[in-house]
Amino acid sequence: MPAKPQEIEAPTLHVKWDPAIVFRCPACGRKLVHLYNDGGRKQETMKGPLWVVTNFYKCPNPACEFNEAFSPVQASVLKRKQFNLDVWAKVIQHHFKHHLDYKTISEIMWDDWEVSISQGTVQAVCESFEVASKPKIEEDVKSAVQERGRIVLRLDGVQPEKGRPAFWMFYDNVGGDFLFGQELDKANWERLVEIFKQIENEYGVEITGGVSDKQANIVKAFEQFRPKIPHAYCQFHFLDHVAEPITAKDTHLLTQLRSEVRDISIVSSHVADQIKPVAKESPAGDVLAPMVEELKCAVATTGDCIKIFPGVEAFANLEYILSQLQSLVATKMPANVKRSFNSLVGSIEAILNNHREMYQDVCTMLFDFNQLRCILGHKQWSSAKVKKSVDKWVYMLQGRLRRRQLVNDPTLLKWVQTTPTMAFSDAWQQWIRLVHSYEDGLYLAYDNPDLAFTNNDTESKIHQLKYQFKKWLGRSDIQNTFEVHAENYARLLDFDFMTEKITEILLASEIAVVNEMRQEIHAQYATTRRTWRIREKDTGNLESLKHNLIAVSG
Repeated sequence: MPAKPQEIEAPTLHVKWDPAIVFRCPACGRKLVHLYNDGGRKQETMKGPLWVVTNFYKCPNPACEFNEAFSPVQASVLKRKQFNLDVWAKVIQHHFKHHLDYKTISEIMWDDWEVSISQGTVQAVCESFEVASKPKIEEDVKSAVQERGRIVLRLDGVQPEKGRPAFWMFYDNVGGDFLFGQELDKANWERLVEIFKQIENEYGVEITGGVSDKQANIVKAFEQFRPKIPHAYCQFHFLDHVAEPITAKDTHLLTQLRSEVRDISIVSSHVADQIKPVAKESPAGDVLAPMVEELKCAVATTGDCIKIFPGVEAFANLEYILSQLQSLVATKMPANVKRSFNSLVGSIEAILNNHREMYQDVCTMLFDFNQLRCILGHKQWSSAKVKKSVDKWVYMLQGRLRRRQLVNDPTLLKWVQTTPTMAFSDAWQQWIRLVHSYEDGLYLAYDNPDLAFTNNDTESKIHQLKYQFKKWLGRSDIQNTFEVHAENYARLLDFDFMTEKITEILLASEIAVVNEMRQEIHAQYATTRRTWRIREKDTGNLESLKHNLIAVSG
């Protein structure tokens, strides 16, 4: 029997039957029999090593399931594990909550806590929690969905790497719960319908609605699956498409402004971060250096999707700078500085004059666009009222086209590639076409609280999941790891990584089952890795095909 090491100063922890509970079998009620203890073992905790002695019991009833030796659960100890639950919890939080890789976690545990845990053990801990959490979370979600009695499906897909199969995520919009995730080589409408049916069978609840980006395969899937259920289209994606003609002009405007500002002589010759103290004899470049930095800031604008257009903001910034400089024209300054100052003012004036027409075009289109945004933004309105207001907006555009004797019937309009030189009339036609194409699902969310106005929540989860894998794996190819772990990690995106929650899952899981599931994860790693260098390396697939052909023809 092992003896407690002298270096362990903490009191021995005994894992035994709670004396506050009647000493009887939880299954049949017979009085339990104490068999033996394991003599003790060392377990690492966040506060140093601990000596743990585990007692084993059995029920004397031969027909009882507890007739074989078993040990009770202790709130901080995992059976047959070297590390205490507080160590497990900290490792799990570092990986799943803070997205650190295994190697970094191993180093942090030693640097911060002096807990020596190998990279492989960190991986084993994370994988164990990954598979142990799945049944608990699935059970909780299933219970919540069945209690609500309906599913409104939100869905979208993401490619972990460009050109690779997309991982599709399916959420219930009513409760925000993750329902299903799978990598699909081809997400045609037939496959999506199969998944819809699979979700209904798994949760025992009907799908009563949908929210999506209006991808053609998703629209067809809902039509074929259950034609009469409401399918809301994402208003953000709709407005993003409407904004494309504006974005094309605005992006071109920003590019030109940045290029011409950087070509100004005093700006191009300025060395960044070298603003020097100025004396009377200082060169003009040093004197005007702060304004050079201001110009660089002016054109460093960034957009905010459909709310802020960086080209317009950069132009407005330059106008502001020009007005500030013009207020200083009468200021006394040395001749060499005066010449450079006047040259700078003249350059900014020329840049603004060169691009004022494009700026005014963008502002004109923005006026119409913001009218539409304002109408859709009245979430408290009924769908009929919103539709009526949007129809008036469309009628205004059609009136402009009629006066120009141009096509304004949405059924006759075709998609046109947006360019910086696109005419107003072409943009109006595209807007009319877009409103018509989105009409079936654009207004449904105003009358149905189960539906969402946008699909942004799903996209946010997708980007969050992709970010987690990128941060975990760095620049390496994440496809294989994503393929194996993505569904489980997606399920954990909203998990509350409190120590108590983690402990609850770990203590409720059966270690033998968890280890078996971990082996399945590693088996997937072995089967999903592929090589494209099939001309250089024999994959064995051709030989297998030959054997198969012989088998079926023999």
